[in-house]
This record gives sequence, C-alpha cells and structure tokens, in this order.
Amino acid sequence: MGMIHCEYARLGADDFEKARADLSWALEHIDELADEWVQKDLPAQEAKYFSIGTVWGPLHTVLRVHGGMPVDPVQGGAELGPAEGITPVRYLSPQDVAKAAAFLVGTSFDTLAPLADARHVCDEDVCPDPAEHAAETDAERLSEAYGELAAFYGAAAEAGDAVVLMLN
Repeated sequence: MGMIHCEYARLGADDFEKARADLSWALEHIDELADEWVQKDLPAQEAKYFSIGTVWGPLHTVLRVHGGMPVDPVQGGAELGPAEGITPVRYLSPQDVAKAAAFLVGTSFDTLAPLADARHVCDEDVCPDPAEHAAETDAERLSEAYGELAAFYGAAAEAGDAVVLMLN
C-alpha cells in the first residue's frame, strides 16, 4: 500500500471533452502535465497536475468517517477509462469539482484530525501493524496533504476545470 500514490490532473473544458473522447490522448496529456509539475515544483494551487502521494488512504478514511463530503475528492467520480494504475482512471466534472472544493476549503483539517485512526490505512482495510505505515498516518503529513488538496481543488473550481483522479 505504501507505494501507491493518488494523483490528480486539472483539465479545462476543451481538454476535458477531448479526454472523454480519447483516453490515449488524455493519458498522454496527463503525463505531460505530470512532467511539468515535477520540473517546475509548482505549489498545489498553481499546478495542473498534483499528487498527495501515499497518504491518500488514511486521508480518504478520515473524509469518509466525517461523512460530510458531497462528492469524493480522493476516489470518487465517473470512470474515464480502464485501469492504467490500481483502479480505473476517474474524473470529477467541473460541477463536482466545485462541490468538492467547497467542502475541502470550508472544512478545516482540525475538524477532521480527531477522526484519524492509524490502524486504518485505507478505507475498511485494517493494518495489523500501524507502525508500518507511520509516514502515511502522521497527523502533520495528513494536514499538509489536506491543505494541498483543498488548494488544488479550490483553484480547479475557480477555473471551472474538471479533475482526473488516478491511483498509481
């Protein structure tokens, strides 16, 4: 589990329609966005591509336990195409991105932090040795990832972008 990363790409309206019509183009375009993000080391609110790394499982668990998400910003959305990574490539429409952003920006991590449970590395999966995933369940790292995710979704919503989600 520790090596699986949750990655996101923002797509403007034209690119979003093109991606829905041509998965090969979409994946190639997303790879280009990923290369740009790595080269420029852009902050989440400026990036067209972004990763919360390996903390996606515990962060998703915290969000699910909270229960207030109108849409799932970590593993939700509709299927864009078959699995290139761990799960099928998914997307949130601009309308769903706006809902996710409103929740993430409007809900402080301090509200969510008490819901974190180091035994739950991913949703229902209970890790027999929580120490094995200490980096993924560290409260400071979860808070940082949450803030970055909120900034990424906030910028995407402001621009009217769709978001593609991938577990790789």
